[in-house]
Amino acid sequence: MRQGSYELEILPRLGGAIGRFDVAGRPILRPTPQGTANVLETASFPLVPYANRIAGGRFTFAGAEHVLPSNFAGFVHPLHGLGWVKRWDVTEATSASAAITCSHLADEHWPWSWSATQHFSLDGAGLNVSLELINTSAEAMPSGLGQHPYFVRGVAQKLAFSAAGVWENDEAMIPVQTLPAEAFGDFAQGHVPDNHRLIDNCYFGWRGEAQWGAEISLHSRSARFLHVFAPPGEDFICLEPTSQMPDALNRPDFAAAGGVTLAPGARQVIDLEIRVRPLRAT
Repeated sequence: MRQGSYELEILPRLGGAIGRFDVAGRPILRPTPQGTANVLETASFPLVPYANRIAGGRFTFAGAEHVLPSNFAGFVHPLHGLGWVKRWDVTEATSASAAITCSHLADEHWPWSWSATQHFSLDGAGLNVSLELINTSAEAMPSGLGQHPYFVRGVAQKLAFSAAGVWENDEAMIPVQTLPAEAFGDFAQGHVPDNHRLIDNCYFGWRGEAQWGAEISLHSRSARFLHVFAPPGEDFICLEPTSQMPDALNRPDFAAAGGVTLAPGARQVIDLEIRVRPLRAT
């Protein structure tokens, strides 16, 4: 897909992921290696029907206990939902927009059926992505959505956003207590993330906007949380808008943790906009 200086590649068969998003030939998201079959090497992928981790795969919903198996080799907790490990199909495609869909029948990995659609479009300011989930089961199901973009990380590049606070994790990377928003840096004032320290934490009370460097901004009208994943020594940073916090299904108040209960036929939508000022080709 192309629109002016913006170029987008989508990989429907690889988890409905984004392969690359470039402006004037310069990568904004980490480019996917040619020929890879590993969705974790892509530029971005969808989180559906839940976002981030479920502790031990165990939770209770509507009085029933559920235990989900790991959904990706090497990970103890089920994470990121199922959309990222499924094949998606193209339903619409033009030079500047596309739609892809996937569906799931209830099984051990998620005991409810659902369908999902992603819409992508390029305009004069950047990239727009919407992710819609529909409950196709005969009973209510829990849901949560997000996107997992890997932004290229430059030297001394500042991250700026406002949030009420951040969740601290235990050794299993499950949120256990809240900290002040500036615990990992004063991002409200603009801060260069420490490239020698792991950040893999969920910010709550996010205001739906983040600035990455001087040229790039991220916006979401429907995400209540921003999960920041910045592993030490890497050349990327993930700024993940999500509708729910990690392990929302095991929080005392599912709704306060961002959880949504979808009646049969009901839907949930999350949006993402990545705005980029025009850049010169390198």
